[in-house]
Amino acid sequence: MRFYRGDGVSLATLLATAAGSAAVYAQLPERMATHFDAHGVPNGWMPRAAGAFFMPAFGLVLLAFMRGVGHVLPQGDKKRLSEQAVADVCALTTLFLGAVHALLLWYALTPGANITTPVIALMGLMWVALGLMLPRFRRNPIVGVRTPWTLTSDENWAKTQRFAGYSMVVGGLLGLVAGVVGGGPGVWIAIGAFMASALVPAGYSLVLARRAGS
Repeated sequence: MRFYRGDGVSLATLLATAAGSAAVYAQLPERMATHFDAHGVPNGWMPRAAGAFFMPAFGLVLLAFMRGVGHVLPQGDKKRLSEQAVADVCALTTLFLGAVHALLLWYALTPGANITTPVIALMGLMWVALGLMLPRFRRNPIVGVRTPWTLTSDENWAKTQRFAGYSMVVGGLLGLVAGVVGGGPGVWIAIGAFMASALVPAGYSLVLARRAGS
């Protein structure tokens, strides 16, 4: 397995996240808020030790899984799966998790801070970045819009990923704007935009398959 720039970004982010937790650990409350409702009110907590280091640990496990799973795929899937593209997606995901963790630390040190708006903004930016990355992937069972029709047709896969790229960029931008300037209702608009932009491409894949079969 080659080491790509994305792997370096992922590892550096995880180290920085863990170091940040260690630096402020003594100042953190005994119970950390780790889950919030749409209004930014905490509704889930973890003990300080778990809350401070869960995200870096989870990110490391996710990175190991994503970078390792490609090596146990069937030979055909393995050849089509770009390791560099996977490393880039891992870097993006790790950066997102690291940023969310930083917000959790900030909230723990500044109770009552508005965490909803920055989280929605981060999700919007990640959605846009994922949309730009999707068309780079060839047919594989790990990354991309995976439906029974995309996984059995290179043409369906390519067209669906391209459509999903546009869909997620638009959904990400809409969600970003709605979540940042729309107040309480904007959060639900943002969530709807994220979900719709991820689900509509699956329907598009079905439409393509039916057209091809007619």
